[in-house]
Amino acid sequence: MSVTAVASAIALTALPASAQQAPASPDSEAAANTSDTDATGGEIVVTASKRVATTVQDTPISVQALSGADLKERGAIDFADFYRSVPGISVQDEGPGDKRYVIRGINSTGAGTVGLYLDEVVITGENAQDGSGQAPDIKLFDIDRVEVLRGPQGTTFGASSMAGTIRYITAKPKLDEWTGYVQSALRSTRGADLGLQTDGAINIPVVSGVFALRASGFYADLPGYIDNRVQDGANAEKSKAARLQARLQITPDLTLDGMAMYQKVHQDAKNFFNRVDFAGQPLTGARYQQADVARAPYDDESEIYNATLTYVQPFGTITATGSRIVRDTDFNRDASLAAQAYFALPFATTGRSLLNQVKHRKVDSGELRFASDFGGPFQILAGAFFQNENRFYRSSWPTVNAQGVVDSASRLLLDRTVATEIKEKALFGEVSYAFIPSLTLTVGARLFDFDLEQRAVAIVAAGGGKGAGAGPLLTTSDNGLIGRFNLAWKVNEQVNAYVQVAQGYRAGGTNDQTAAQLANVTIPDGYGSDSLWNYEVGLKTALLDRRLYLNGALYYIDWSDIQVTDQATAGTVSFPYTGNGGKASVKGAELTLDARPIHGVQLNAGLNYSLAELREDNPVPSTGRSGDRVPYVPKWTGSAGASYSTVIGNSGLQGTIGADASYQGSMATKFNSSIANYRRLGAYWLVGLRAGVSEGPWSVNLNVTNLFDDNTPINYNEIVPGVYPDGYYINRPRTFSLSGLVRF
Repeated sequence: MSVTAVASAIALTALPASAQQAPASPDSEAAANTSDTDATGGEIVVTASKRVATTVQDTPISVQALSGADLKERGAIDFADFYRSVPGISVQDEGPGDKRYVIRGINSTGAGTVGLYLDEVVITGENAQDGSGQAPDIKLFDIDRVEVLRGPQGTTFGASSMAGTIRYITAKPKLDEWTGYVQSALRSTRGADLGLQTDGAINIPVVSGVFALRASGFYADLPGYIDNRVQDGANAEKSKAARLQARLQITPDLTLDGMAMYQKVHQDAKNFFNRVDFAGQPLTGARYQQADVARAPYDDESEIYNATLTYVQPFGTITATGSRIVRDTDFNRDASLAAQAYFALPFATTGRSLLNQVKHRKVDSGELRFASDFGGPFQILAGAFFQNENRFYRSSWPTVNAQGVVDSASRLLLDRTVATEIKEKALFGEVSYAFIPSLTLTVGARLFDFDLEQRAVAIVAAGGGKGAGAGPLLTTSDNGLIGRFNLAWKVNEQVNAYVQVAQGYRAGGTNDQTAAQLANVTIPDGYGSDSLWNYEVGLKTALLDRRLYLNGALYYIDWSDIQVTDQATAGTVSFPYTGNGGKASVKGAELTLDARPIHGVQLNAGLNYSLAELREDNPVPSTGRSGDRVPYVPKWTGSAGASYSTVIGNSGLQGTIGADASYQGSMATKFNSSIANYRRLGAYWLVGLRAGVSEGPWSVNLNVTNLFDDNTPINYNEIVPGVYPDGYYINRPRTFSLSGLVRF
């Protein structure tokens, strides 16, 4: 075993605007459900600009929306169930709560590159110790719509929205009517037992026209299809969530909204499988098996709170919002082979162990903004934002007993903690001027300031024994100004065109010195921010009396100071850390189509091409050379769907049948094949079918996903090369779901 591999294992343990419309208001978000267009969102109302509520077609940026009704019809319960229908999105996927979102080819080590919001709450993935930037998987219950904003949104949505932003917009309380729904589904996945999913909501006008409550909940028990030595279906997912929302109409002009949400996801094992065991022998028996000898459960628990005050006047809207998210994750990974390789402890006995990573994250954020409605050619958006974040991370390496669990006889082979505090504040604004009613120029900017402090403590040294104690206090800070320029031309009622130049950025971070000390190497204290410029031209059309929506965009992205994995060496030891590289670029095109050629028929399609490449060698060229493609970015992604609805005879029943298909091109997990753990991920198709009947408030739907049971790997385990057998992640096997929905 090479010393380089030993250092890698030690590192593993250390890682853990436009046309003038009505201002955005509390009711503008609820307006989306009145739309006649659900498949690709041609007529869905969105609030992507934070200033106005407009339809997708009238919003002069690349935005796609999926309505809550459409998501229910598809049987979607989380991000994995809908993202393939949005061109330009790919995912570095390791299961629930462990995803890294990629839009328009922007992906690298460091914090997430895609901003994620639940209403006004920032839930973007953190810059974790393992560089993963994972965000929670919000369950899709009582959702009004999902907005996907492609391209940099940094001026309005801040850091880590450098590639785009995904917004989950919940259904809001209604002040004057009792409404609600209950939906339940039976789910059958090949190789798994029968599962159950149910969700529902009730809207209560406590004081009609003045005060209303909306309560909703979600539960899913999805049996697993991967076995391990101690459990069949070990990757079963059990999820539960609840949300309570309130709306108080203080005056006709002043509205207070509140929201509290809880969500928990549990798995007894992650979603990967192996083909050989730890001794290198083929695994036989079940279709998918894990080689782990230690139990490695995963828990992800989130609490989300928000209060938003909206004041609407003829001259504009003032919005004040404050939020908190508290997220706790407990991640485990079998570390038995590493203990055998590095400490000469046999994996089947004294070396049987696991890596335990516990993360606590609390984020408080607030924003105050004004969106004008001056009634003339000049409009403004102005706001101030703050975010305070505290994180605590513990990485320990306990031995486990013969049943694969920690007990009183367990001992620690490593124990470390890292505490991080981040403070960010920003001022942002946009100015729009309509030179003529059909031609509007928008100029936006964001002035930001970012400070981070971090301290690590080595409690137990690698292999056991007392650790070195507290490391140095590491600090990093950054400030700057980013901009956005958008020229929108409403050619006529059917055609809108725009040209946009927008900047995005991502904050830097620190490199843990206590981890480097374990490997006896010297690394920089931290790394700087990276940024990009996106140059884009887009066209949106509503043709054939609005029976055909055809939208497209061409874009070029210039990415500088890209955050990459560097290597520090001391003799034969090579240790990975995060640094700044040179440049990368993305050349891309996207196209979406939504058509209703005849009554009852709906067709949709989407296509994206992204060529994301390094334009300069990384500081350590072996980790990436000019011309290498960016990891986890396929050149081509696409989707297509069709549905037909009609009245069945004279019964009054409405029947619907539909089919959809999605394609993801090949990609790789690293820049080039000379990098350890490089794996090529092949192209694949997924096909789904659905059928349903409805009458009045009730409906019954049958869905089939992954019809042909494709098991092409979509990711590989990031395990120490040469020590662990490959672990494969795949899409969920063929699944049938039968659901019933009742509205009241």
